[in-house]
Amino acid sequence: MLVLGLAGCKDRSGQPDAGRRVEAVEKTVRTARELRKSFRGQEVWFIGGFMSQLYDALSAQLENEINDALERAARSLNVHLDLPGDRSLDIPIGDAIADALPRLDLPIGEGRFMSFYTQMRDFDDKSIPYRNVSLVSTAFNTSQSVEHNAAAIGDLLRNADKKIILVTHSKGGLDTLHALLGAPELWGDTVIGWVALQAPFYGSPLADSTPSLVHGLLLRALGGNGQAVEDLEVETRALYMQAHKDEIRRLTGRIPVITAYTTYESSTTVAGFASTFASGIFSAELITEITEVVSANYAKTPRDLPRVLGASTAESVELIRQRVAEASSAAFGTIELMTLTNVYLRDIEGAPNDGLVPKQSTVLPGATHRELTTGDHASPVMDIDPFKNFWTVEQRNEVTLALIDEVRRQAREARK
Repeated sequence: MLVLGLAGCKDRSGQPDAGRRVEAVEKTVRTARELRKSFRGQEVWFIGGFMSQLYDALSAQLENEINDALERAARSLNVHLDLPGDRSLDIPIGDAIADALPRLDLPIGEGRFMSFYTQMRDFDDKSIPYRNVSLVSTAFNTSQSVEHNAAAIGDLLRNADKKIILVTHSKGGLDTLHALLGAPELWGDTVIGWVALQAPFYGSPLADSTPSLVHGLLLRALGGNGQAVEDLEVETRALYMQAHKDEIRRLTGRIPVITAYTTYESSTTVAGFASTFASGIFSAELITEITEVVSANYAKTPRDLPRVLGASTAESVELIRQRVAEASSAAFGTIELMTLTNVYLRDIEGAPNDGLVPKQSTVLPGATHRELTTGDHASPVMDIDPFKNFWTVEQRNEVTLALIDEVRRQAREARK
């Protein structure tokens, strides 16, 4: 449904039309009221995976690599001054600059790397009742094992006083599946529908120990919890799905379940980004500017080299800081943080994927399977500024609500 804002209401002359403006406002109010009314007695529960922790780990690794590369580039600086009388002077300013460089902290804004943050803000605006299990349960912890989190989800559901539509992401889908299989009395009565976004029901090869770098990142994101990583392994999940296949069929036959996935093919590479970024900052132009700074300071006090070094270092660090600030936004916006894993799954495993979960792993027997628009594993649940976002906030919110509407419609039809 398209609802025009005030800016869209104009008369034939192109000027804002007061009557149409009022009509548009009233239509928006009516739509919001109808939406709230449709959720009466119902509540959406968001259950996230560990994307927040994984992106924290990935961005922290990249941040360290960039700072190390900037420091190495700075230490290589050596200013050569040609002096009168065929004399020359080398001033090793690099170490001083490297030691004085402020650390580059990636600009992570409020709500970034938090699953369902934009949807929660959208639901607040629309007055749609919801809970984020990560925020309301002290027992639930995305870094814990499937069994641990399933128990926490089950306890919450047994105490729910509304009809629940579950919206899960990634490992949160595995936690939820195990919780539901352990509580069939909740099917249809308490839980009336489930949207599972990018859930690795059949595991992810990235959780297996072969790609050690990726496995290490997963382990770090999960707080060193080896059981939580093992719960994502392909063999572990295959055994689980086989052992519970009949229960899963009964579950999806009792309540509507929509599983959704994204895929993409990386067009960039993170490998070597840090050194390339640092090389771009410490360009020939910057080195010329630093040389001019040192030369000017030497001309003022040629017999006071400590002052020359100190003043030149301070001015040079400011030049570098300005260049980093100017280059950062454009450079970081091209980075696909899941390039490494996307390429591994595509080229080594031969699997279309979202950078973490293969497409075929998101299938749940008996559930509706939906392909979403091109995106990585973060796209449906979070912004990852300052890095590349495949989806806009509006797109993410619209897709989420559309999937919830679809599963609610299926639930209504099943009751007829």
